[in-house]
Amino acid sequence: MTPPGRTPRLRPGRRLHAALALMACALLTACAVDGPADLDLARPLTGSPEQSSARIADDRMPPAPQDERAWLRAVDHAYSSTGGHGAEAWLRHRMAHRGPGERLAVVMGIDDVMVQTHFGGIGALVPRSVRFVRAAHDLGYSIFYVTGRRYGDSLLRIEARFDQENVPANAVYARPVGATNEQSAKAQCRAAIQAQGYTLAMSVAADGASFSGAPRPEKEVRLPDFAKPA
Repeated sequence: MTPPGRTPRLRPGRRLHAALALMACALLTACAVDGPADLDLARPLTGSPEQSSARIADDRMPPAPQDERAWLRAVDHAYSSTGGHGAEAWLRHRMAHRGPGERLAVVMGIDDVMVQTHFGGIGALVPRSVRFVRAAHDLGYSIFYVTGRRYGDSLLRIEARFDQENVPANAVYARPVGATNEQSAKAQCRAAIQAQGYTLAMSVAADGASFSGAPRPEKEVRLPDFAKPA
């Protein structure tokens, strides 16, 4: 029996894969339509406060080593240095101090976060991130994925890979239809998660667009950004 506040671990199988895809499609509609009114997906970044926020987010991103082993070490370091004692330790402390009935969520990126886009391709998972989301799930966190990818074959392949490896996932949010501004699109998807009653406890991503705009998570883990090579 699943304890209160826990999400059952996803199990592999075609039924699960279909359910995951349907859930994601349903949530895309909410993400595209029911986000905060002050987020205009068609608004250009030039000269806007959002542009300044995006620049600050980009400036704070760590550079990505161009060697695969060095990159994996940098990913490990980002997790282990979070909060001074590591990302999992931070999550344990936060869960121990959650409010009555509070639902805590972890928001993950996909490219160069869960899958090794630049080195191994979308079929290769990032081992440290997989261990992290499993630990977060076991602690009682709900796991959401927000990506700049549009929903299509590549994202279906990634979901299938998650399915095969039993990677926890409550839902996958792809880029909303009609969204031209990645920063606003990702912020709107975070708002859609929050609107379901979740507290955004932690976000893990490898691009500045994921850390720009509101709502923001309580804790951010910034993985190496390939837009800023070392």
